[in-house]
Amino acid sequence: MHFTIWIPFGVVIQLIYSIVAVYVSSEESGEEKSEAEKVNEHFRLPPHTRGLLYPQDSETRELHTLDGIWKMVKASSARPKEGYQQKWYEKGIIHSGRKVLSMAVPASYNDITVSQSLRYHVGAVWYERNFFVPGSWGRRRRTWLRFGSVHYKAEVWINGEPAMSHNSGSLPFEMEVGNYVNFGATNRLTVMCDNRQGGYTIPQGNNHEAEGNRTKERYTFEMYNAGIYRSVHLYSTPRIYISDIDVDTEYFSSEQLGVVRYRLFLDGDFYGKSRNRAYYIHVQLQNQESQVVAAQINRHPFRGSLQVHNVRAWWPFLMNPQPGYLYRLQVELHKGAYKGEESIDDEILDIYRLPVGIRSLMWNNDSLLLNGKNLYLRGFGRHEDFETRGRGLDYPMMLRDFNLLKWIGANAYHTTHYPYSEEFMQFADECGIMIIDEYSAVDIDANFLNRHLLENHMSVLEQLIHRDKNHPSVIAWSVANEPYSSSGYGSAKYFQLVFKFPAL
Repeated sequence: MHFTIWIPFGVVIQLIYSIVAVYVSSEESGEEKSEAEKVNEHFRLPPHTRGLLYPQDSETRELHTLDGIWKMVKASSARPKEGYQQKWYEKGIIHSGRKVLSMAVPASYNDITVSQSLRYHVGAVWYERNFFVPGSWGRRRRTWLRFGSVHYKAEVWINGEPAMSHNSGSLPFEMEVGNYVNFGATNRLTVMCDNRQGGYTIPQGNNHEAEGNRTKERYTFEMYNAGIYRSVHLYSTPRIYISDIDVDTEYFSSEQLGVVRYRLFLDGDFYGKSRNRAYYIHVQLQNQESQVVAAQINRHPFRGSLQVHNVRAWWPFLMNPQPGYLYRLQVELHKGAYKGEESIDDEILDIYRLPVGIRSLMWNNDSLLLNGKNLYLRGFGRHEDFETRGRGLDYPMMLRDFNLLKWIGANAYHTTHYPYSEEFMQFADECGIMIIDEYSAVDIDANFLNRHLLENHMSVLEQLIHRDKNHPSVIAWSVANEPYSSSGYGSAKYFQLVFKFPAL
């Protein structure tokens, strides 16, 4: 039996860990960990559900892109660990003894060259490039390295030192790297990308088998494209900075009133020796003419709500003459004790601007309602790929696809079968195209249903929701696509845990 499971936007993601704990406790203790769980101890797994605001330039932040042409070598399919054994990350991949290729980032590497062995390669490839870090970033600032997506497993070294690891394609990860880089100098960045997947990864892959000196792997879905799919950014923030923003909106059509509820999270020295110092936030909601329509000042715990009269709600395409209307939430973090309007000129530590669409989503037994009106979804499943570039971020094709959606009168699509780029989601907000947001839990094989798979499943779902939580275009989460839920030992138990999301 094949089906797609959609969970409404109101899912409470905090339940994930309790669900996993229940499942784990029901299994026999002492079970040996799978290879997929064994992460090299010298790598750090950065928190994937804290921070990760989309990087931007502002009065307090600087942003550099590391996109472009990198160097790349392909490890032997028969010896996928040779890069570790020969320590390519220490000496640089140009000294690996293997052919060095020029490779575009962001892009899937499979179709960039004319090599059939690279197109169907299963195993590790190694990327490398040099980058410069301004000397000014080393003074009272934090330096961050952020990857939009690496498929599937990524391990990152800076100047030969292990920095961070990520075990799930299609989602971003980042880390503060100030202790790894040389400021005012050139640095070397090395990334190992391994596209091998197994029974406990999301998505799953079949066990590989050797064919001569080539490794072959079969997937239940066309997921073989691999590489650094999306942009790589180097950026700086103040020592005390805005690390995350949660936004929830509501629209009251009878009063033409919009409500924006927000919560800010700070990180850095604020939670250390500086915690007792005085800080406050100045929050402004601006319309598309940059006029302030609502404002508020708050101290810790930095949460509040803004009311917007004569609001312009966020509407899907063809439901309003101006679909996709977005306000801008400008957040300023100030150092000082707020003493009235005259103190707003206190030192500004950080500024971040977040697009916000104001809308209400409701459902009952027979209807889905947006802003109080019946909602009809007209759209498609789609794929984020194109010839040569593969799954890499591609602005021309993104715009072309959105124009085709509008031309045919569509107002929605389903992100089959993986999270699309952050830039794609942002443009969906602007265009008023609704999204059913899905991760790569496609064709789940019931023969592998156990706590390892469940933990990975819940982890990537949580990462997806954390990344896309503030997008007005997202109207539902898809937690699995066409899973084999009617066969295999433990499938009922596994999916009962997944189904607890809407019930709770």
